[in-house]
Amino acid sequence: MKKASGLSPELYDKNYYLNSLPGIEYLNHLDLDPALRGTIKFGKISSGQRILDFGCGRGQLAIALAKKGCEVLATDFSQDAINFAREYVKQFPNEIENRVEFKRMTIQDLDFEAEFDAIIFNQVYEHLHDWELEILIAKFKRALKSNGCLVISTPNLNYIRYLFPLKRLLEFPFKTMKEISRLLRGRSRHASSFKAFLKEIFKIQYPKSEHTQLHINLQTPGSIRTFLERQGFRVRLECVDYHKNLLSLTTRKWWGETIWVSCQPD
Repeated sequence: MKKASGLSPELYDKNYYLNSLPGIEYLNHLDLDPALRGTIKFGKISSGQRILDFGCGRGQLAIALAKKGCEVLATDFSQDAINFAREYVKQFPNEIENRVEFKRMTIQDLDFEAEFDAIIFNQVYEHLHDWELEILIAKFKRALKSNGCLVISTPNLNYIRYLFPLKRLLEFPFKTMKEISRLLRGRSRHASSFKAFLKEIFKIQYPKSEHTQLHINLQTPGSIRTFLERQGFRVRLECVDYHKNLLSLTTRKWWGETIWVSCQPD
């Protein structure tokens, strides 16, 4: 069977990083980004460590880790991402800018041997096919020091498939009353047509966007654990969900919105 082609770097252009990729609200408040807290927690990141941030996007996480005293190599296969990050880091003091290097790099370019204390692979897994991941994870394994840690975060397919629709169904009566109230007060964002109004009320499935349409490889906790163990890693996995409602709190162990993984080579 012919392998599916990988996604093109052209899909990840300047507009994508300015308007589609989530997290831009933390651009000037790096320490508030939940991704930073998760990375430090699951990777046990500390000052002085040598870090590879593979798929760095806008560079926010790499800069935040440099602020905390890490030496960071931040890479992305999109030249627009690297250009954005190189401009963005200029806002920070020289001592931080000097601790992070932004470099365009593809899977094929990755070639390190026992160099990194931690490799960060946040919200990138879902953009790659399994055949790409098999090559990449093996290279990550070689690039880690003997006690190094690979940190992964990726959307949870269980949340998208089950929990989000279930929450929308349970909220249906309240959502209907809220939207009607907004319509009567002239504050509805969906009053352009009756069809748009009904579409918002009956929206059950997880919303699609330019960003989520690039998610070609969504995983469940069980499937990602199996894949990584097959690649020769010891896996610690947890589902994280920051929603405070009772349904999220009681189901997050399996259906939490984000899967966080910490794994070390066997």
